[in-house]
Amino acid sequence: MMRILIILLFNCIKDAATQEDPCSSFPLPMDIYFDETTPAGSIIFVSKKTNTTTQEWNVTDPNPRVALMLVNQTYQLTLLSSVDLDVADVQTACSYQLQFQQRISCDNNGIIDLWVTFHVRPINEYDPEFSGNLDITITEESKMMPLFSHRLLDYFKDRDCPKEYIILNISKTNSEADASDYFMVNSSSGFLYQIKSFDYEDTEIQCRLGRSSFLTITAQDGVHQISRALKVTFIDVDDSPPVFVNALCSTTCYTCPVPPLTATVNYTYIGTVITDPPSIKALDPDSYSTNITYQMEVCPEKYQETIVFENGTFILLQSFSFLSGFNERSHFTVKVYLQAVDSNGQKSDGFELTINVVVSSTSNATTEYMSCMSSEMTSQMTSKVSLPLSSDSTLGTHVTSDILETTNIASNSTKDIVIIVLATFVGIMLFVGLVIGVYKVRRRSHNTKTNNIEIRYEETSRNNETKENVYDTINHYVSIDE
Repeated sequence: MMRILIILLFNCIKDAATQEDPCSSFPLPMDIYFDETTPAGSIIFVSKKTNTTTQEWNVTDPNPRVALMLVNQTYQLTLLSSVDLDVADVQTACSYQLQFQQRISCDNNGIIDLWVTFHVRPINEYDPEFSGNLDITITEESKMMPLFSHRLLDYFKDRDCPKEYIILNISKTNSEADASDYFMVNSSSGFLYQIKSFDYEDTEIQCRLGRSSFLTITAQDGVHQISRALKVTFIDVDDSPPVFVNALCSTTCYTCPVPPLTATVNYTYIGTVITDPPSIKALDPDSYSTNITYQMEVCPEKYQETIVFENGTFILLQSFSFLSGFNERSHFTVKVYLQAVDSNGQKSDGFELTINVVVSSTSNATTEYMSCMSSEMTSQMTSKVSLPLSSDSTLGTHVTSDILETTNIASNSTKDIVIIVLATFVGIMLFVGLVIGVYKVRRRSHNTKTNNIEIRYEETSRNNETKENVYDTINHYVSIDE
């Protein structure tokens, strides 16, 4: 009996010696990973099956964020609260809480503490967002390219934390308001540059991009992409003179320039000079300012005070016949040169009005061309002038006045002068012939009178001699009788 008890005691001691200590084997890894999108209550880790049926390991951290449970001889970790790394506002800085630790303890044969690190894997959940107010402005004064404009990454941000690497690009569109040709962006730094200078008075700018334009920026962070249209403002510099246009134009985008005008009036006409278009005005392409003054010269100068420019029309205050004293006998031409001056003193190209004055209705009347021009306006009228036109404008046309026109005018003037000189010479010759003819007639008349006087004198002399002879005869006979 004693022997049997000894054997049983020996086996119990043997089994106790060979049985594994539950705290000697830790069922969890030291690093555990889970996604930031994992909701609370989710199981984030399950251990291998153990031989124990009693939970020896527990979470003893003062701020538990996970729970440890033994289920079917396996330890399972459950997330007590979700961990979202992202921010609600893109302007908010990220906290970067990518990991945290929890204390796990075993208290079977004394307390054993181990620290497990939990790693949060960030997930790219959100599209990039544009925040802030950004209006891009460029000016025609800028000539040195490329020219830094903005750091776009200050405006394109991401709610995801840590921040994703955002790649920026310019997206060209087919819109007429697309201004992408004037910009480039560094994809990595997000720096925006102006790469092309411009002249605001170009039709492309003034009549299209200058009114409303935009730049489309594409922001991409991995699988997410957005596009944002940014307003572009083209800044004008007041560096252009006024331009003469049809009076119906009401915008600085002058799409209806006018060529030199021609009008025909009667010698005795007083009132508005009828032209096509009926009225004109000058616009400043650089501004909406109406502070424009006009300077006018008239040739011949004697008609300077006769013509005025008011409300876009030319008006004759007096007839040409009144000023010339009705001395004109043939048609003639009057030239009016108009120039606009803006508030900065910039002068437009000279604008010309030709008035053909009809003196009489005789079809054979000669036309006298009177040419004169101030030196300042001459230089501007002989230079080539090309105004921007609208493709659909019926009134719009390119106004070109070059040196050939001036040469032709000068040539015509020379011909007219030769004709006048020849006519004057012929007139003088006719006058001389007339004088000679009159002289001869008067000479012949004088000779005739002289001859008549001589004949009468001879007859008187003969009569006197006859009378003397008669008296002598009578005296002779009287003396005989005595």
